[in-house]
Amino acid sequence: MLAGKCAFIGIALSMVSLPSCRSAPREYEERLSMRPARALCGPGLVRRGDTCEEPLWAEIAPLPGSAFRMRDVTDVDGDEAWIVGRGGLVLHSGDGGESFERVDIGTSEDLAYVWADEHAIVATGARRAWVSLDEGRSFDASPEAPEELTRCVLFFGRVVCGSAQGGLYHWTSGEASFVSVPFGGRTVVEVGPGYLVAATEIGSTTRIRATQEPDLHAFYGDTQIPLAYPGSVDSLWVSRHELLACVMADQAPSPVDLTLHCSTNRGHTFQARGSYAPECARGQRIAGTPDALHVMTYCNTVDMPTTFEVWSSDDFGQTFLRGTWGAEFESSWRGANRISFGTSNHGLLLTHRLRRSTDGGRSSAPLEENAMSADWPCGLDENKAIFFPTKTRGYVIAMQNTTAVFKFRLYRTDDAFHFDEGTDLPAFTDDSSRPPSLSAHEDLLWLAFPSEYVQQTFLRSEDGGRTFLHDGFPAQGQPLAAALLGPGGVGFVATARGAVNARPLYRSKDGGATFSEISIPDGVYIRDMRVLDTGRLVAVGENGLIFTSDDAGKTIVVRRGGLPGAGALPEEEKLVSVDFAPGTRVGWAGGVTSTGEPLLLRTEDGGETWVPQSLGHTSALGIVQVAAATPSHASVVVDVQGGARSLFMTQDGGQSWPLRETPGGDPLRMVARLPDGETTFALGAYGVYRSRTP
Repeated sequence: MLAGKCAFIGIALSMVSLPSCRSAPREYEERLSMRPARALCGPGLVRRGDTCEEPLWAEIAPLPGSAFRMRDVTDVDGDEAWIVGRGGLVLHSGDGGESFERVDIGTSEDLAYVWADEHAIVATGARRAWVSLDEGRSFDASPEAPEELTRCVLFFGRVVCGSAQGGLYHWTSGEASFVSVPFGGRTVVEVGPGYLVAATEIGSTTRIRATQEPDLHAFYGDTQIPLAYPGSVDSLWVSRHELLACVMADQAPSPVDLTLHCSTNRGHTFQARGSYAPECARGQRIAGTPDALHVMTYCNTVDMPTTFEVWSSDDFGQTFLRGTWGAEFESSWRGANRISFGTSNHGLLLTHRLRRSTDGGRSSAPLEENAMSADWPCGLDENKAIFFPTKTRGYVIAMQNTTAVFKFRLYRTDDAFHFDEGTDLPAFTDDSSRPPSLSAHEDLLWLAFPSEYVQQTFLRSEDGGRTFLHDGFPAQGQPLAAALLGPGGVGFVATARGAVNARPLYRSKDGGATFSEISIPDGVYIRDMRVLDTGRLVAVGENGLIFTSDDAGKTIVVRRGGLPGAGALPEEEKLVSVDFAPGTRVGWAGGVTSTGEPLLLRTEDGGETWVPQSLGHTSALGIVQVAAATPSHASVVVDVQGGARSLFMTQDGGQSWPLRETPGGDPLRMVARLPDGETTFALGAYGVYRSRTP
């Protein structure tokens, strides 16, 4: 950022301020912008200082791929913009949002707010703030606050934060702790030219006070206005270049109208200005410039989607006009509700996706660098399955939940980075907790769904998933446990427990055009399968089942468990995943014991004999997936206490399984481990990530 014109000139990391500066002239609107002095880091890279590096987990669906992780946005001047979110997510744009780079500020904590001007960037976590005064090259962490912080701003060289519990906290670099100013309710702060405004939610009113003093000991003004809605105190907005501060409130006696209250005297008094009656009145957010104000609200409709409204004013809040964005914003919203305008025309909006307006709020368009970052109208995507048969070819299945109807879409990448726009799948209302099964060889692709509540439970494609063919699968409509496709079009499909009038296992020799049944013992239920380079089929399943076949299923040898009541293994034991290091006879099988503990087995002879291994982690529950890369490198995805999933990886053939960091803030679903022993693709609920660290 370029040096400012007044109070912050000469600010160093010690945050020494010059208290003599007051308001800036109107022509400051044509100010110097904080244009980047360097090119933005490319997608998948993270900025650390002045270098671009690949992080432990690089998001391969280019940013801003997952709005679910984003919590706050600030548009500084129409060019420079910052976004923060879960898991230490910090994004920076120097081109108005055309592209973003990931910035490492040195934390993986969830970040909820960001404030930035031409001089500083302040990101706020639950109890700590991170401050940069050098264009985001480095961030200094504040001490830990005793309460949850709201937005933090920079005021006369001091970081000032509101709090969710009541009052202000402020801190200067070098101090050992925050200094508290008790206000007695949820408090938010904003800063204008030479003054600071604090709004506090107390009962059914918003109490507003202000100060011009750097020491924050002398507050003046005490305006109390009706609270529009619980949390609407967060609608406080202060112009950084004019003496204008505004907040939303109820319009008595009508409970549906909202009124803008503003101050033009540094917060001494607030008077009612214009009002409007939105259909959606929750979560008011105000953004603006000296020439225009915009208010965004939202509400939940009867049939579940959330509708957002944007109202704009070009007469300083006297009158408002409803924008055309309402229909565009309908969604099953689970993201943030933020709006920020850097100029009269340029603004960024964050709901279930990131949008931009370049016409003063009259319209907006989504910011998408990748088709996979977009969701369908009226819905929210959640990733369900991932499969990477090669380093560059990959597939992801995402599920959309809209009005209690689940739809599926298949995305494909041919460069391990950019995904196509996706193909809708004829599958809906899948109530299974297990993900769909994918298998591919070259351009042949099979999909199997584990629920009977879909139109088609088996799908096949001969063009890499771009189109799907009608097939001769005899158990279409039955719930399927696994699909396995190998070289030459030979493949197997296993039905799930509960399938009616279906044999457990089917084989195809022509890529899925026709199938034949394979006889296996009654009561044997398969959960996963692999084919070795030798052609051997290895299957695992319920009751501790492991069997092999060396003649494409004509004869089957049960190596372990499999039959209920056999006495050798408890019936509740399950093996749900098996994988082999490519080109070897070394593999792992994973599942859960009858007592709810991880069940992990290793073989070195192609599945004939198996040796138990231990993860060595007491919090681990059942294993949901194993992924083998080499005889020494493998990964397991494990359910852990609390309902989450963790990733454990070995580099010594399974003698030890250290816990591996997963992408911050995104619930882990599955992994795909490639034969190089280093490349791992992780599927989060809302993003796709790649790691090149063994």
